[in-house]
Amino acid sequence: MYRRPAVSTRQDLGGGVFQFQTERWQTNAVLAAAGGQALLCDPSWEPAEIEAIRAEAARLAGGATHLLITHGDYDHVCGIGFFPGATVVAGEETAARIESGAAAKGLRSAEKEWGIEWRTDLRVDRVAAAGEVLSLGAFRAKAIEARGHVADGRAYVLLDQGVLRPGDYLSAMTYPFVVDSIGRYRAASARLLAAIEEHDLRWVVPGHGPPLAPDEGRAVGEADDAYLAALQEAAREAVAAGLAPSPALLHVYAVPPPRATTDDFEIYDLRVWNAKKALEEVRGG
Repeated sequence: MYRRPAVSTRQDLGGGVFQFQTERWQTNAVLAAAGGQALLCDPSWEPAEIEAIRAEAARLAGGATHLLITHGDYDHVCGIGFFPGATVVAGEETAARIESGAAAKGLRSAEKEWGIEWRTDLRVDRVAAAGEVLSLGAFRAKAIEARGHVADGRAYVLLDQGVLRPGDYLSAMTYPFVVDSIGRYRAASARLLAAIEEHDLRWVVPGHGPPLAPDEGRAVGEADDAYLAALQEAAREAVAAGLAPSPALLHVYAVPPPRATTDDFEIYDLRVWNAKKALEEVRGG
């Protein structure tokens, strides 16, 4: 029987950085406090959990609040309306997704799916260009192009805190879910792996799953890329052999993912999505 999840757990990552993880999808929010200010990334999930994160931000830092959004999926934008005084930062494509009303539409659809009511007054106050080092009051954050999982996305390195926030990449509790493009996903993963090498990181905190040491994040990213490369190769084999649609899909689907995931992800048929996307791209769709 379905039950409502417990309130997010809070983990002190040191250096004024805290991770909040909800039971559903092991979804992570990040809170950093410095100089009397707060920086939040993707606060979520249920309204009570978001309110608890807001209260903790106010307790730790009563000054300005900055809100980083990785991408426009509802579990990443659902907290925006709970921070009316914050400066909301997102990439150009995410800003367009929010400004067009598409993100709010997704949020309203999720309300019906989960029986939850969020604040749907979404906005973006500042656009983060790929590669830009953002000065956000007491914080510096480097924005990294991270499209591929979906058609919009930025990852962020909190430069002074030594934390990489990769969005829905580098997760040790699930495997890639490619809605947009396998090619762009692999390119984003390569940029994230380069960021692990380039920066003096303490933590990689993905959108879902446990926080990772940099070497753990690297291992996850390398395994994910090998899986996606194998999907592409299997799709090329199926198309070259002239297989009919269902045998072709079975051939690509047979590529094993790098790790198991949880039932609350598996209900969305991640492996089927990925196999279909690989075939679509090879066929030029």
